Amino acid sequence: MKKLLVVMLAMAIAISFGSMAMAKNGLSVELGLAYNPNGADMGATILKDGEEGAGTGLFGDVVMSENSFLAVKKSKHPLGVNLIKSATDDGAMSGINTTLRVRYDFLDAFFVRLGFVYDQQIAGGDDSFKLTDNATALGLAAYSQGVNATASSDWGAALAGGKITQKWTYGYWAIPVTVGINVPVTEKFNLYAGIGLTYYSGYWQLEEKVPQGYMIGDYNGDHNPTATSADLDLAVAGKEKVKFEASGIGINWTVGASVVVYQDISLFIEIDTTMGADMSDSEKLKTPAGQAAFGDLGYINYPVSLSTQLYRIGVSYKLPLEI
Repeated sequence: MKKLLVVMLAMAIAISFGSMAMAKNGLSVELGLAYNPNGADMGATILKDGEEGAGTGLFGDVVMSENSFLAVKKSKHPLGVNLIKSATDDGAMSGINTTLRVRYDFLDAFFVRLGFVYDQQIAGGDDSFKLTDNATALGLAAYSQGVNATASSDWGAALAGGKITQKWTYGYWAIPVTVGINVPVTEKFNLYAGIGLTYYSGYWQLEEKVPQGYMIGDYNGDHNPTATSADLDLAVAGKEKVKFEASGIGINWTVGASVVVYQDISLFIEIDTTMGADMSDSEKLKTPAGQAAFGDLGYINYPVSLSTQLYRIGVSYKLPLEI
C-alpha cells in the first residue's frame, strides 16, 4: 500500500514536468486477460498443508497434501511395501481472469473506471492416490491410527486397493470501481495508477471420495476410543462435497502502462491487485465419513480468500463520443 502511494505521488509530480503531453479525454471500453496461478489462494493447502480435521484419516490428515501423499508413496512400510502404490498430483488450481471495463479519462490527467471480472478455473486441483493391495500392511497402518488389534485385519482387507480422490474447484466474479491518475509520457504512451473498491463473490469447493474404512472414527456411537470391527461395518465408502462461499467489499489498486497502436486502439499491461476475504457460512457434512473426519458437530466453516495480484494484458478502444 505504501509503495502504491509513493508511485502515485511520483506520477503527480511528473505531471507538473510533463504537461506538454496530455492524456486523451473521453470514454473507452477495455477487455483484459490475466492468468491466475493460485485460484482462491488455496495453493499452499493443496501442495503442502492439507487439512488435519480430527486427524482420523488412515495417514492422519483428513485431506492429504500433495507433498504428504507423494512422500508416503516413496517410503517403505516395515513390511517392505509402499502403502500408496500410485498417485496423481495435479497442483494448485489455476484459472483465466477476464475483465470487461468502461473507463472515462478527464481533465487531461485523471480517470475513473467500472469493470466486471470473471475468474474461471482451467487446470489443477484434481488429486488422487491408490492404496497398496497388501491388506496386512494397511491393517498395521490402521492399527497405528487407533484400530484395535482384532479389527485391524478387517480394516486392511476393506482398504486394500482402494482409491482416494480429492477434487478442488473454485470460481469468482467481481465488480471493481477504480479512480486514478494518468501520466502521459508521449502522445501515444501513458502511465497510470489507481485505487478503489471491489464487490466480490466467489467460492472454493472440495469433493473427496474414500474407500470403506479410510476414515477411522466412532461411527457406532459407543464412544469407544479404539475403533472396532463394528465401527468398520458402519464406515461405508464416503463421498463428501463441501462448498465454501464468501462475498463482500474489498480494496483494489492498479499500476500500468498503455500505448496507442492504431488510431483509437491501445494495448495495456498492468499489475492489478484485489484484496477480498471472509469466513464462509457453516457447511453441513452429509456423510458419516465426513462427520468422523471433522468431528461430531457435523458442520464446518472455512475462510475464503479471493485476493489476487495479477499481471493483466488487454486492449482498449476509445469511443467516438464527446461527454
